[in-house]
Amino acid sequence: MTVVKLPIVIVIALLSAVAGGALSYVVIPNTDPEMKALLARQVELAEEEAAARKAAQEKAGDFFKSNPDDYPTSGGQKMAPRF
Repeated sequence: MTVVKLPIVIVIALLSAVAGGALSYVVIPNTDPEMKALLARQVELAEEEAAARKAAQEKAGDFFKSNPDDYPTSGGQKMAPRF
């Protein structure tokens, strides 16, 4: 009995999924105009989702940035260590 390692199974599954997706992307749009429109809409939605994800990352980066020069204070008293 041979033992198949899990990463090999995952690689084979991913390769078959990519091959099936590429085949359907190449063959189906040439045979069915409705399917071509559906695939174009899916690509458009994926691009919109990527743009929204990028905007959210930029907004979160702006919110959590740690540049103290962007937040001026009144000066205040300098902190000194207590010994």
